[in-house]
Amino acid sequence: MKTVFVVNPASANGRTGKEWPRLSAKLKSLGVEHEAVMTRAPAEATELTARALADGADVVVAVGGDGTLNEVANGFFKGKPPEASAIALMPYGTGGDFRRTLGIPTELEAVAEMLRKGNRRTIDAGRIDMQSLDDIPLTRHFVNIADAGIGGVVVERVNHASKVLGGRLTFQLVSLRTLLSYKPQPVEVMSEERNWEGRAQNVVVANCQYFGGSMHVAPGAKPDDGLFDVVVFGDIGGLEAIRSIQSIYKAQHVNNPKVTHWRTAELQLLSPERVLIDVDGEMCGTLPATFKVIPKALNVIVP
Repeated sequence: MKTVFVVNPASANGRTGKEWPRLSAKLKSLGVEHEAVMTRAPAEATELTARALADGADVVVAVGGDGTLNEVANGFFKGKPPEASAIALMPYGTGGDFRRTLGIPTELEAVAEMLRKGNRRTIDAGRIDMQSLDDIPLTRHFVNIADAGIGGVVVERVNHASKVLGGRLTFQLVSLRTLLSYKPQPVEVMSEERNWEGRAQNVVVANCQYFGGSMHVAPGAKPDDGLFDVVVFGDIGGLEAIRSIQSIYKAQHVNNPKVTHWRTAELQLLSPERVLIDVDGEMCGTLPATFKVIPKALNVIVP
């Protein structure tokens, strides 16, 4: 089996690049033979993944955070990779939210065991057709969560912040500062099952359950049920949001009358204002946007 690691050396505040030689040697000593390629620029992981699959890789492992995983996942949608290929994650980044839903370990020895066993779970992916930050049409796929509203502002600020305090604390501090200044924006959400219109702090489109450094935003989401879990945070002011932010970590926000949630396989989001879109922890574009589930899109290596 040919295994290729796509390594983001800038993840974990640059620690990944410094530690990769040691990590690679340890993986080989644990029985995980592999090749490795290092990214040098944003979005390069997508091209490196597509190239690895075209060259016959059976497993492509993203080494980094959720943003790196997203870039690697997008590489699976370029060209036509063999159905037997699989994606895997070696968590080494800021957010680490995708791994929580699938139970992917963080310890190196446990990751090595997971890769040796090669157990696979077939999951859905999401496709977004949106406007890029340069206001041109853009298509992007995601495996964890996308959201429109304050989430895009938070991830932009997180990605420019130091991560020395760790992923969760960084997200918390940036979220609190952003909540004080962010004003909910007018949004229209349209789907076959339900429509929603009003001022929204955030509209979350979830394939998995966690985002924002372990916020349990979509506790009922299943990555293989063919549906998104949509969670709309309505007109919630800054102080109110700060007082209730811990409820998201405990999945109690769904009881808030200003929070609406339902399931759908496709939805459209519109706004007369410039609303930012966060895709798996990366700020990628703006509304308007269409979100569609791609059922059984990826084989993922899981414990």
